[in-house]
Order: sequence, then C-alpha cells, then structure tokens
Amino acid sequence: MNKIFRSRILYIIPIIFFIVIVFRITHNYQTTKDEAYNFAKKEAEVLNSHAMAHRNYYQKLFISQVLQLTEKSLPALPAYASRPISETFSKDNPLNISIHTVSDRARNPKNNANSDELKAIKFFINNPNETKYFSDENDEFFQYASALRIEPVCLKCHGKKENAPQFIQDNYPNAYDYIVGDVRGIMSIVIPKKMVNEYFFKHLFHAIIYDLLLFVALFIAIFFLIKKSKKLNDYLEIEIKSKTKELKDSLITDRLTQLPNRLKLLEDVKNHDKSSNRHLAILNIDRFKEINDFYGHKTGDKILEQTALIIKKICMCPDSTIYKLPSDEYAIFTVSDISTDQFYININKSITSIQETKYEINGNIIFITISCGIASNRNYIITKADMALQIAKNDKRSVITYDDSLDTSEIINQNIQGIALLKDAIKNDKITPYFQPIYNVKTAQIEKYESLARIILDDGEVVAPYKFLDIAIKSKLYPSITRNIIRKSFEFFNAYDYEFSINISINDVLNHNTVDYIIKSLEDFEKPQKVVFEILESDKIGNYQELKEFITKVKRLGSKIAIDDFGSGYSNFSHILELDVDYIKIDASLVKKVATDKNAEKITKTIIKFAHSLEIETIAEFVEDKKSLNVLQKMGVDFIQGYYIGKPKPTLV
Repeated sequence: MNKIFRSRILYIIPIIFFIVIVFRITHNYQTTKDEAYNFAKKEAEVLNSHAMAHRNYYQKLFISQVLQLTEKSLPALPAYASRPISETFSKDNPLNISIHTVSDRARNPKNNANSDELKAIKFFINNPNETKYFSDENDEFFQYASALRIEPVCLKCHGKKENAPQFIQDNYPNAYDYIVGDVRGIMSIVIPKKMVNEYFFKHLFHAIIYDLLLFVALFIAIFFLIKKSKKLNDYLEIEIKSKTKELKDSLITDRLTQLPNRLKLLEDVKNHDKSSNRHLAILNIDRFKEINDFYGHKTGDKILEQTALIIKKICMCPDSTIYKLPSDEYAIFTVSDISTDQFYININKSITSIQETKYEINGNIIFITISCGIASNRNYIITKADMALQIAKNDKRSVITYDDSLDTSEIINQNIQGIALLKDAIKNDKITPYFQPIYNVKTAQIEKYESLARIILDDGEVVAPYKFLDIAIKSKLYPSITRNIIRKSFEFFNAYDYEFSINISINDVLNHNTVDYIIKSLEDFEKPQKVVFEILESDKIGNYQELKEFITKVKRLGSKIAIDDFGSGYSNFSHILELDVDYIKIDASLVKKVATDKNAEKITKTIIKFAHSLEIETIAEFVEDKKSLNVLQKMGVDFIQGYYIGKPKPTLV
C-alpha cells in the first residue's frame, strides 16, 4: 500500500464496503427468516399440545358417558366445537392464529380440509409413523398439523355405520368404515406470516438502515477526501484499517453485550476440531421471556448485559472464551487440558454465583436461575450441549452433561399467562389464605381450620389453587406462596384459639431457606402448639432423612404434623411407621366413594384402624353429604372436613 490517497483505490473502498453490507444484510435476512420459521413452529407445537389436551378431555367425557351424545350436547363434541372456538381465538390473539380440526371426509361441512390441509392429510397417510407436519410453502401463512388417527374407541362412531349410535346414524351419512390407524383428520394450526414477519423483520430493517447510512456517510467522506491534500494518506490508512476491523468484528460480535456471537463460536469450534480437549457449556436464563413480558424488554436487555459482565468476571474455566448466543443464551468454550468432571465443577460454581446475584434494575430486585448443558470431546459439540440444555430445563436441573442416553425430544414451554398471573400475585401481595372448618365427630364442634391459598384478582375474582399451584412448583415460585400463607395465617390466628393447618410440599421441606423461615416464624409465634403442617406432596419422597429432621424441628417447638392424601402416592403404611405424625388425612378418592363403594369402605376402615393403633387421629377430607358423614362416623373417624361442613372462606364460621 504505497499511496492510499489515490482516487482509484478510494473508489474501491465503498465497493468493498457495499459488498460487506450486502453480505451482512443477506446473512441477517436468512437468520431472521429462520428465527421467524422456528418461532412459528414452536408456537404451533405449544398450541397443538394445549388444543389436543382440551380435545382429549372432552372426548373422554363422551366416551365415558359423563356427557351423553344428544342433539343438545352435540356442540360440545371436539370436532364440532373446534370451528367456533377457532374463530373466537383467531380474533382475540395478536398473531391471528387459527386452530381447528379438519378432515378430508368431514361430517360437518365447515370442517372440510382446504388444499394446504389436504397436503398434510396426504402426508400422514403416506407416512404412518409421522405425527407432526409443518410447512411454509404458502406465501400467506405457516401450516402446522398433527395427525388424528383412529383409535379403538373411535370405531364406536366411525366404524361400521350399523354399529354407531342411532343419533349418529340419523344425522351423519358419511365418515364410516374406518379402521384403527386410519387418518380421520388433522389438528390444523395456521399462523399468518404477516404478523410474525412484522415482529422479526422490524429489527432487520433497523440494521439495514444503519448499514446504508454508514455506507452513504463513508461514500461522502471518500468523495471529500479525493479533493483534499495527499497529506491525509497516513490518516486514511489508519482509518481504513479501523473500519475494516470494526466491520469484521460486527459480524462476529453481539451488539448488546459486545461478546463474541454464535458465528464466532462456530468458527472457534471448527478451528479446534482436531483438539484433544474441547469443552462447551451452553447457559440459558430460565423463563427469560416471562421476565421480558413482566418487566419489559428494556429490563430484559439490562439483565442480559449484566449477566454477560458477571460471567466474564466469575468464570472459573481457564483459557475460556465467553459468547453471547441468540435470545437468552450464553456459551463458554475452552480447549484447556482439564477433565470433563473438572469442567463440570467449574461451570457449576459459576452458575451458583450467578444465581446468588441480586439484579437491581429500575427499582426492581430480580433473581434469575440458570439451566446449563455441557458437552465435552464430542462431534457436533454445539448440538450435543444444546440437547443436554433442553433436558436440564425439562428436568428442572441446573447442569446436565451430555451422554448418549439423553433423550433429544423438545421441551414444551410453560404456560406464560399462568406465570405472569403468579408473579403479579406475589409482587402485589394478592395471595391470601381462605379457611375451611374441620369438624370433631365426637364433640360435634368445629375445632380446627385448614389454611388454603387463593389469589384475589383486581376485579375481586378468586382464583382457586388448582389453577396455579402446579405451575408454581414447576417455575420454582412455590416457596413464595408457602411463606405468604404462613405469614398471613399466623397473623390471622393470633387473635383466635383454634388449631390451624398449613400445606407444605416436600420441596419446601428440602428447601433450606423455606425451612429456616418456618422455624423462625414458629419461634416468633405465641401459639406454635396450634400449628399443624400438612405434607402436601403425593409424589415419592427421595430423602426421608431430611423429612424426619424437619418433623423433629417443628415438633420440638410444639407444632404437629399431618400426612395429606393418605392412600395414594408415598402415603402408605410402611412409610407412616417411619414418620412421627399426629394426623392422617384420608385421600379424597376414598372419601368420595366411601358410602357407595365397598372397596373404598374397606380401605378407609383399614386406614382408620391402622391409625388408631398408632394413636394417630384421622381426618376425612371432601365429605360432601350427610350419608358419607354417617358412614365415616360409624367407622370411628375423628374429624370431618368438606363442603358438607363448610367451604373455604376468608373468615371463620
């Protein structure tokens, strides 16, 4: 490079710059297109899962004859109801997504498959082992479908016409003579491309404008420089080198965090393909989309920036490179001479430090949790690490190292609306206890109450626990509910002399912070002897030692223990012998049938007799009528609880 300041050479520079811009735009366009495609496919899979669960639920109601198939109940059939539900859903959702069941031999003309849907049906017919279909061939929308195949129970209405219910024969002349395995139709989900593309391509448009403006600015500057003195040669040489490096770096650098991006990771992995030691960890911020939804994208961006700084600061892997991957993911890659176990230990320590960090953003205090997948010395190391990450997220584990036994199935996202509801309730103190009376059979008096969690919405609607407890456990928000109910129940019953019980899960027992909170609350409470802790979880207990230690601690302070749902799950006779409990609450599935089912009656008698032999008192839940109360009273049950005695209310009876 003799004399940079020559017009011929200077004219070449914008050409090179333009080529780079074209490459960037092409690459970003393809990336954005792929992201829109993957988003639409993932969204369709989530909606399909929900729709199939809804469809199967109502189908079972008809099959089990809980609902009788009549002219009035016909609109409740899944195939019939899908069309009006889809029309309402399509109008109300921001992406105008439609979802309905269609067939090439529909009984309801409105459910006839269109040409795109017929392609999906043909695909399933030609590929009996396939269950999903996704296509972007149509310029207007993405087409997703899942196969609805004939099962044995379906033959009642779709087998031989003469075997179908008379109501079906009278009203539907077609769609008979199917056999098991035939494709009856599909669950069709149509996602308009316009709405999806508007969201994803908005950011691409901004990037293109930025690049074009930069190109115009450079061209003007070069035109100006051509007219200037050759004394600018040295300065221009430095500037060109700087801009060239900037352009190169922009291709492999994440704009938000300034960390190397996925392209750089792919390059580095490829360059070290022959290395004997290769270790990769992919880290994902759990439920980051919900953080964005709840706190806003600006807060989400700040969390991403701060997390990048924290990882760089605390990363314990020697000679490692940290990358910012798309969305809410990071990667740590090293070719250091360390073992897989040591790499796992280093990553685990780093994750622990991140999860202990308190993010203070715009007046909000936020803690995040991390899921991580690790792969070491593997071909396709990025893919394997990502597989391990998906399993970690599905199993609610912080770190998983890939091995050949891992399942590669995709994980379905959590119910975002439920998470938002729960977080809002926790943040704004909307979780409150309702109290259900417990009746002493011998004294004929109400002597106890159970505190049950409810969410009170702004419009006064009361949300029952079955709508949020499961998602609270899965999203690691359950400890907040437990603490809230303990605090408010203790405050409420401080003015009364009733014994009251609070539900806690086995996860609460295994959570040291929650246990410390329970012990501290009992120590500060004037009447700990009035408190009963009901062990909620009906899943298998993995660590009896920690449960025994918890029981010992609370009983030392005077409180009592009840085992809930006895007769199901882990609540069996051998386990009760290991636990120092005061009450056994008989499972609702037995109590509801105790007056009508001999087996339920025998099992309930056995439980009561067994409990009394151990000097453990019994409580029968879900007692809903006088007949059940009388039967249980004759059996010798000690306490009764259920709607027959009283429903949960915000005040005492």
